[in-house]
Amino acid sequence: MNPAPQHHAGSPARRGFTLLETLLVLGLLSMLAAVMVGGSAQLLRGTARSDPEDALMALLQTIRRQAVEKGKVIELTPTDTADEDEPDFEWGEENAGDDRPRTAEKLPKVEGVTVKILAPESSGAILLGGVATEKALARMRFYPDGTCDRVRLDITRNESRSIVPIDPLTCAPLPAVDAK
Repeated sequence: MNPAPQHHAGSPARRGFTLLETLLVLGLLSMLAAVMVGGSAQLLRGTARSDPEDALMALLQTIRRQAVEKGKVIELTPTDTADEDEPDFEWGEENAGDDRPRTAEKLPKVEGVTVKILAPESSGAILLGGVATEKALARMRFYPDGTCDRVRLDITRNESRSIVPIDPLTCAPLPAVDAK
């Protein structure tokens, strides 16, 4: 004969949570996490597309990832079109010829903001109205080991100009150098 469990007046009859309570809390936490991750991804995607500089930085990382995944050299080529509806860049495998499609990219247009890819060193700059102007680079290569050509980005925002060097090892921006 087992004696009945004795409960003291101040202690609860059971301790801990039931399986149902635990599963309910885990379900609510997973739904909250799904909403937060989905919302933040949408926010980051919208931010990258609204600014030409951010869109170009995201494009550089996308092409770098493609070069590593495919194990091939990929070229980024700026297009020289003045038409608003035409793409700003095309990219694809180097020496692919006409049989392989190239991906066209159009950067968002923002009033007073221009972005150009320049050679790593200032060469052939022309002084126009007190501002050194350089011709955009003809192409930029991304290699299967995750590196890329040394380049600089020329970012002009409403009369203020900054030169941002791109790290050839990570294809990410280095601290900006003031334009002279």
